[in-house]
Amino acid sequence: MAETRAYARLAIAATIALGLIAGLLSGWWAITGGMGGKNYAGWYGSSVTGSADAGPWLRARVAVSGLLALNKSQAIYFTRKTDDAGQALREGCQYKVSGGAMPGRWWSVTVYAADNFLPRNDDDALSFDATEVTPAADGRWSALLSPARPQAGAWASTRNAGSFDITLRIYQPTAAAQQDFATIPMPEVTRLDCKGAA
Repeated sequence: MAETRAYARLAIAATIALGLIAGLLSGWWAITGGMGGKNYAGWYGSSVTGSADAGPWLRARVAVSGLLALNKSQAIYFTRKTDDAGQALREGCQYKVSGGAMPGRWWSVTVYAADNFLPRNDDDALSFDATEVTPAADGRWSALLSPARPQAGAWASTRNAGSFDITLRIYQPTAAAQQDFATIPMPEVTRLDCKGAA
């Protein structure tokens, strides 16, 4: 009888311990798994980022990532970890980011390493913005993400970024963009080539 009680206590303790471990791991995954939100052509964003309506997990993600999110009337944020083919963004590859006019007063695209910090390099080019791209006659623009500086054009360095993600910030977005993220013409991210890969 004593052995049965001891076994029952051990089973309860093991169940509680496994529950705590699963809860901690799922919480950490929820916090560090990116900005979350809905998928908009490969870019993920939440309409409540930076607002009082943000839930505890989103607030925790913002705190861990160091985003310092503004209210959506001031800025809206989108993050992506993959190219248009669904492949993870990685340092050894070159990517073309291309798009058209963004619905806001100003915008930027910034590279973040897997640890949510800027890549540790001295290229002084960890982002590009609306002032650095040169739109064509049709309003389309493009920029490069790569570990090496190109000869010309807008560029963000991915040197020492490992597996990275990029964040698009649109500042002072239009009312239509704030109300419906699906109306935003999101930039494309096309892989051009990779070292040692087809």
